[in-house]
Amino acid sequence: MAKSPLETHFSRLICAVVLTLLGVMGCSRTDYRLRADREAYELIAEKSFDPRWQVENVDIAPDPRSRFYDPYDPDESPIPRDDPASAIYMERVDGKRGWKHWYDNGEREALENPLWREELESYSEMTDEGAVKIDIDSALDLAYLHSSFHQQQLETLYLIALDVSAERFRLGSQYLGGYNLNYRHQGSLRPSSLGYNPTLGRYVIVPALDGVESNLMTVGRGSLGSPAFQTSRRFATAGEVLVGFANSFVFEFTGGNASLASSLASLSFVQPLLRQAGRDIALEQLTRSERNLLAGLRSYAQFRQGFYSQIVVGDLGVSGVQQGGTGTAIQSFSGGGFVGGYLGLLQQVQQIRNTTENLNFQEEILEQLTALYEVGIIDLVQVDQFNQSVELERSRLLQEQNGFALALDRYKTSTLGLPPDLLIRLNDDLIQPFQLIDAEATELQAAIKAQKDTVSQFPDDASLEQVLVLLESMRPLFERSALQLDAARLDIQRMDQNLLERQPKMSQEEIQEIDAVRTRMTKNILDIDQKFMAAGNELGMLIQNVNDANRVKTVRSAVAWTSNLLRLIEQLVLVQARARLEAIDVEKLEVPPALAYRVALENRLDFMNGRAALVDQWRRIQIQANTLQSAVNITGSTDVRTASNNPADFQAATANARLGLEFDAPLTRLLERNNYRQSLIQYQQSRRRLIQSRDGLNLGVRALLRNIELLQKNLEIRRRSVAIAIRQVDLTRASLYAPVRPPAPGQRAVPFGPTAARDLIRALSALRDSQNSLLATYLDYYSAKLTLARELGIMQLDEDGRWINQSFEVLPLPDAEGADGSSDETLPPPVPEEMLELSRQIDHREAYDAASLYAPAGTFSPEPPPSIRMDGVQMAGERGVNAENY
Repeated sequence: MAKSPLETHFSRLICAVVLTLLGVMGCSRTDYRLRADREAYELIAEKSFDPRWQVENVDIAPDPRSRFYDPYDPDESPIPRDDPASAIYMERVDGKRGWKHWYDNGEREALENPLWREELESYSEMTDEGAVKIDIDSALDLAYLHSSFHQQQLETLYLIALDVSAERFRLGSQYLGGYNLNYRHQGSLRPSSLGYNPTLGRYVIVPALDGVESNLMTVGRGSLGSPAFQTSRRFATAGEVLVGFANSFVFEFTGGNASLASSLASLSFVQPLLRQAGRDIALEQLTRSERNLLAGLRSYAQFRQGFYSQIVVGDLGVSGVQQGGTGTAIQSFSGGGFVGGYLGLLQQVQQIRNTTENLNFQEEILEQLTALYEVGIIDLVQVDQFNQSVELERSRLLQEQNGFALALDRYKTSTLGLPPDLLIRLNDDLIQPFQLIDAEATELQAAIKAQKDTVSQFPDDASLEQVLVLLESMRPLFERSALQLDAARLDIQRMDQNLLERQPKMSQEEIQEIDAVRTRMTKNILDIDQKFMAAGNELGMLIQNVNDANRVKTVRSAVAWTSNLLRLIEQLVLVQARARLEAIDVEKLEVPPALAYRVALENRLDFMNGRAALVDQWRRIQIQANTLQSAVNITGSTDVRTASNNPADFQAATANARLGLEFDAPLTRLLERNNYRQSLIQYQQSRRRLIQSRDGLNLGVRALLRNIELLQKNLEIRRRSVAIAIRQVDLTRASLYAPVRPPAPGQRAVPFGPTAARDLIRALSALRDSQNSLLATYLDYYSAKLTLARELGIMQLDEDGRWINQSFEVLPLPDAEGADGSSDETLPPPVPEEMLELSRQIDHREAYDAASLYAPAGTFSPEPPPSIRMDGVQMAGERGVNAENY
């Protein structure tokens, strides 16, 4: 049996409602997030076509080992712990009950990853005390895992990729759809109303009237203004096409259950011809977003270079990724700064060691001076002077230790992204050559002093067996001293090898000085060796000849033996320090400034972005100039409807069509004129900023190279300063052990000179300060070399972000034509003359006069625009590197 029209319409209605419900459900928030991730990562991979800024496997989700990893589902994350007073307003605000589902996903227990400390042990080397042992490489690994700064850079790059997806979507086909359901009831009684009675010539009350009751239900969207389905497409010519389909089912449930089904299909288009027309307008936003993503990728690649230098020397030196795009003001080396980061911590560690060693020396000498004072060889003033210096050195040590603890906490939090209470132990292999005083020698001296105290306090009534045990306990000290002597010989061998390598770079005067040093050190080590052999024989004789009769005398001889052994080790320490000092060497670095500048221009990723940013600003001139034109648009539309009570019964006779030409004369263009003039000014400002940035780069590179040359020379000066300080300490300490001339009968012993204590203080302070200066100079040189690689844009990183310490002897030479492949100073072309002409023709006194926009060309006499291209600047390095070039 055939269905009635109402049944047929109800069947269609059910289908329409089902489709509507499916559309309402849509995709889950997880699906949307994953789609956004996939599209953003694909866009980033698309731009990673050059090895210089190639980034693989970008992922903004933190590593599960990271402190900032979120273990919860990002789409259904539990609510963080709220402030109790503020939480009241989520439950009830202004007397109104709040939303009850805020806590459906639970409440977050902790802000950070609760398992990150446990995971730390799986990829970090730990000490027995639970501290993390780090060096430069492991510090970098920790920073990549835990630094929120690095995470922010990745997320900014991701957001730039989303901007590109939005612009591509804007120029693609877009689909919209929906369905409505409306029910309207109208009663049969029409209420009283006011109406005009023409017969009476006045308003009268119209009584209530009986009408027809209506119960009308409309399903669908039946108008052009709100179609059921619509697709639109923007074209590269700035035109736009809109296709729509409207459909509705109307049911009247009163008086026979009538129904009506109708449909409408429509098409409309608009194509601008002048204003807002052309590919330059239509593709501008997409072009800018695509170029911004490329710039962001370059900025991230350069950020990784700066991130490494920040970890190592505490200097980021780059701007990082910026979502709004880069500009033409580019950061370069300013010519100053200090060493921070990991190397800065090592410098503080070594300074504390130097101060500790200096304090130990002073405390030892203070004991000797006190003993000399007791026998009248030195006066109390000098002893107090030295005692005051000891107290000042203790205060200095405390201040340095406190400063190091604060710097380490800041490094953990600001650089590595770790909490300050995490225990960290630094690997100091990098500064081992600058530990001129061997740590083992320092421990050996302390052990000998302790043994000396034990022997000097040994009771006279001790038994022979006890004395033998005491003497036998001195053998390990002698054996350790023998090992220290072997270590000193090894350091001398290293020094000789290093001097042979350095000799071709030395002057004749320096060679003679070094030969004299080697001769003195050979003599000193032979002298120490002979005394050491004699001390070994003496210890053997003490042990062999001790008996019950001479045990007290033997103990006193043992006191003298430990004192002599201590003096031998003190002399050995200074010889070993001098050997280690001469073994220090650095690679000589000589780069012509002009070549370095050209290499930097070609390889610096931020200058690539700066040139692109200037072109972006130059394009804005054309965009703003377009708004000055008349608006001429071709428009058209057509639609066709169903003729009968059938949603598919489209008939040509119901069609409508419209074709039009819209024209808007440029009578009011004052705001557009101002914007256009502003774009001209902003372009020139950007151009000047890029020129100044290039000057800043040139200045920074030249300053950096001068600084490197200074540090190379200063390193030799610091080396000689330490050598002089070692000799001063040796001479002043030797005066304490020099035999004192016996006094004449009836007279007191001849005291030391009045400046003996002061000379000792100065010598020890000079040794400490010169050691600190030597290390500071070396670390400054290391930092400058790393900074130079970054500033030249040739800093190579491996896949883990570690610096591949390359040689500067062979630099990547730029092309003969220059950094950009066209000329040494490539900038965007000049502003077209017609645009400048148009700018001059727009006068504020005639802003409302359309004819002024079309004034004859002969009316104006503009000056020719200045050339945008800059001539190459001759650098001092092109004439060779010498003092005059600086």
